[in-house]
Amino acid sequence: MSLHVNTPRMSVVDPRGLPVRTVDYCRDIEDGPVESRINRTLHDAAGRAVKQWDPRLWLSQAGDPLPPANLTQVFTLDSTVIRSDSVDAGTQIELKGLAGQTVFSWDSRQTRRDIECDFMQRPVAIFEQGANEPRRCVERMTYGHPGCGDPSRNQYGQLIRHDHPAGSVLFDAFAISGPRTKDIRHFTLEPLATDWPEREEDRQRLLEPGVGATTQWRYGALGDVLEQTDARDNRHTFELTVDGRLRERRLQLKDQPAQILVSDIRYSADGSIERETAGNGVVAALTYRPEDGRLTVRRDKDAAGRVLQHWIYDYDPMGNVLSIEDKALPIRYFANQRIEPVSRFVYDSLYQLIMAFGWEAGSASQGPQSMGRVDPAAVSNYQQTYEYDSGGNLRRLTHVGAQSHGRKLQPASYSNRALPYEHAPPDDAQIEAAYDRRGNVLQLEPGRILSWNLRNQLQSVSPVERASGGNDCEVYLYGDVGLRVRKIRSLKTNARTVVAEVRYLPGLELRTDNEIGERLQVITAEGGLNNIRVLHWEIPPPTGTNDRYRYACSDHLGSVSLESDDRGAIISQEVFHPFGTTAWQSGELKYKYVRYSGKEHDATGLYYYGFRYYIPWLQRWASTDPAGYSDGLNIYRMVRNNPLTMRDALGLQAETGTYEADVGIRVRLAFKLLSSQAHVSRLDLGGVEYSKSADFKLVEVGEGPDFSVSKRELLSHLRMYRRQYREMYHDSMRRELQNTNVSAEQNFELGKEIAEITSSSLKYSSEPRVSEEKTVTKHFFALINRDDVEKKGQDKVIYGIAELSVSSTKGGESTVHVSNVIAHPLTQPGVDKFLGESVETTEAIQPFKLRGIGTYLTVKSLARMVSTHNVQKVRTAAVNPRSAAIAKRLGARKVA
Repeated sequence: MSLHVNTPRMSVVDPRGLPVRTVDYCRDIEDGPVESRINRTLHDAAGRAVKQWDPRLWLSQAGDPLPPANLTQVFTLDSTVIRSDSVDAGTQIELKGLAGQTVFSWDSRQTRRDIECDFMQRPVAIFEQGANEPRRCVERMTYGHPGCGDPSRNQYGQLIRHDHPAGSVLFDAFAISGPRTKDIRHFTLEPLATDWPEREEDRQRLLEPGVGATTQWRYGALGDVLEQTDARDNRHTFELTVDGRLRERRLQLKDQPAQILVSDIRYSADGSIERETAGNGVVAALTYRPEDGRLTVRRDKDAAGRVLQHWIYDYDPMGNVLSIEDKALPIRYFANQRIEPVSRFVYDSLYQLIMAFGWEAGSASQGPQSMGRVDPAAVSNYQQTYEYDSGGNLRRLTHVGAQSHGRKLQPASYSNRALPYEHAPPDDAQIEAAYDRRGNVLQLEPGRILSWNLRNQLQSVSPVERASGGNDCEVYLYGDVGLRVRKIRSLKTNARTVVAEVRYLPGLELRTDNEIGERLQVITAEGGLNNIRVLHWEIPPPTGTNDRYRYACSDHLGSVSLESDDRGAIISQEVFHPFGTTAWQSGELKYKYVRYSGKEHDATGLYYYGFRYYIPWLQRWASTDPAGYSDGLNIYRMVRNNPLTMRDALGLQAETGTYEADVGIRVRLAFKLLSSQAHVSRLDLGGVEYSKSADFKLVEVGEGPDFSVSKRELLSHLRMYRRQYREMYHDSMRRELQNTNVSAEQNFELGKEIAEITSSSLKYSSEPRVSEEKTVTKHFFALINRDDVEKKGQDKVIYGIAELSVSSTKGGESTVHVSNVIAHPLTQPGVDKFLGESVETTEAIQPFKLRGIGTYLTVKSLARMVSTHNVQKVRTAAVNPRSAAIAKRLGARKVA
């Protein structure tokens, strides 16, 4: 019997149609028993989810009356969450103002935060106060207006100065389309908690003297970056294709001729990179399966034709990676073993990784002290086996290899907080002591202490604690958008304190080390598939020549597997275990800063993802998810325990994947039924509930009298979408980053990106793309009010846009791909608090109180394509859990 036989997902709804249970069935061995996993949701009389349980806590209720819900929420009358109690993240309380802006917030660490706003409800000051600490002003914002700002630099209405915990940013100039063209960054004199005074002159005294670090950008007419000059006058230039994709990138170091970093980037019909040439002559060629677009082969060759790496990927029908082989590496023999350069993976019926087979050098990494300490000569096979509880927590890892070892973790009885152990498992009191009240890990291992700031960002790690108090430590500071901008590592010796520091600027890292007298610029660039780093020493380099180029080749997860120099010679190679510990490596690694999943590897052994830190040897995050529960109720779990198929870009949520439906008679009937039921809901005049509206209509976009919306009109609206989403995103980062739920910021940023992609696609969609195998045509649909059909230009409001691609074979069979679906910015949840500053109009803007636009666009446009084409398959990339839910409603299954 197959592992997946009789393991469906079941959903249970109450008479109101609200989901109250979902039941998954887990089997991890063929012919083995099936375990049901029940997620439970309790709704109040208004239909709001007030309690949620994961399978572990729900099951424990059968014999124990004490287990709380994983998440308990209290709502205001307008359905805004005012309090949430999480077994993992603690208590959070947030008080909103009349305009929907956050006024006060408190959490279970007794942190109070209050925000002062101006008359336009823009935040101008943020104050924080911890337990037994004084109240401090941690941020101040200044906006351009007559008397403060320069209209010739488009500063009016823009944020022109932001004082944040690590320093200040001056936004000196803006393009007429909105994005900044110049900013100047200053750092604080002391890496301590800053209390910003009100007067600007007093704030300047807290900053390092000097002119600061200036970065400049130049944009094209459509808002594409064409040139960037960093704080050390290194200039990046970008050459784009006719549809706005990168074709070539160059770097001109200060006072030197320009060098090509990447060129000749070629794309497939669906936008995937098929070939590119790095500046050192290394050519990357990629092959994708035509039926589903999955990567199957990647081959990298140097200028002489020598194969550097040659990956072969294999997948199961759901898109989970089954094996990865590097044909560029030889078969080896060691200790009576045949070691093939192949990794293989096995999953349970919930698609959690349960077994991994591969090869490694020396012993596998076990904890921070051994990260990367492997012997490339002693190669052997390994097998890892993973066991999880019903809440998704790793309980046991068994490693069989050259030096077999494993690890065990014990979760708390009533939460997902957990500790590793060797002999006796820790009790609940010990686990509670290892975390603070917001669920942040306080200790990596005995003697390695973690400290967190009031925003639950990792503030410092003390690798060594001394009785005298002179501890070694690594300190982190975060900037205006909440990302790390400074890292300071200090080590105590008998004679002095050794300090190594990194400052992160746009496209540039400044690294200093007073022990060896090093001052190093690391110029960073992304080009097509890979990343390039250039090492430029401001003083003579320790050895060899200056300006060393490191071209990084990354795997499908972004992990840096190979680095080559400016001649194409290999600098380093690295292979990882599934969850990020190093399995095998060779070459020079001192200046390899970015490793697993394309993230920086700190000296602590942690990986920095942007909004969280990852502990690879425990397969868990060091803190709870700042995005809330968008990725499930276990907010410590890494990429749903499927690290070969999914990746997390910022430490917020796993990428959701691609869904596919075979279009047979049943699916065609389902499309007709769903299309007839699809509707947009509008909030009634009393502001109480949403009701079905018949005011809206889906129309196809095109030229001529038969089309209600032209491509010109659609492009104009997409540009407006992009500007408004961008403004709301930046404003939300300023207003809400100090809070724990950043889903609104994610949504606004995603909207901006989709608007940009759809605009680029629309501009060059008039002709189909024809290849030997298939023809690809694009179709665009707009959602408008029925009364606006005859209106033109700005008098017509487009409430949402869908882009579909139809790939037709010579035999007449078609696959429809839902490329992009985007709703008007003013329909988004949480938009109320960001209105009043739109570049579109100076008049008061009211949000569109609408729901169901994404589902309506998707269902109606797909139904039209299915009725007019010989469609065999429908595919869509689900960019977030909400779009994944839409795909599932259409009967689609996850394939990648």
